[in-house]
Amino acid sequence: MYMDSDENISSSPQNDKYLNELTMKLLTNKTNYAKYLSKTDTEKYEEHQEFIQDCKKFSPEILDITKKLCKNPEEDFGSDVKDAFNEYAHVLIRYLEVKERSDELQKEYDTMFPYSMNEESNKVPGHGTMDIFVQKNV
Repeated sequence: MYMDSDENISSSPQNDKYLNELTMKLLTNKTNYAKYLSKTDTEKYEEHQEFIQDCKKFSPEILDITKKLCKNPEEDFGSDVKDAFNEYAHVLIRYLEVKERSDELQKEYDTMFPYSMNEESNKVPGHGTMDIFVQKNV
């Protein structure tokens, strides 16, 4: 009985649609996902396109509010905006910290290994050719 209820849940058309959408969203790039969405869920696709246009339209105001909240976190734009900004700022800070650390590690790696494998083959004389075996008469 338990097995039957699990099978019914996992094979329901609504769950299959949700899983397919989640899979497409997570495993495709934005362009392919937009194409997929335009074919399978035109309403959601149109909402997303409208959101993109709104972002472009309100970009100066969004940046202005963001600057004001960075300078003065107590500025009053409403609790929804403040909560969303706090979450946005935390995510960006984590992203920037990880990026900073990644850049530091890349510099450290570049110091330890000053050139890549492709560059190495270009710097070693005769690498990949018979030139080291041929005596050149000058």
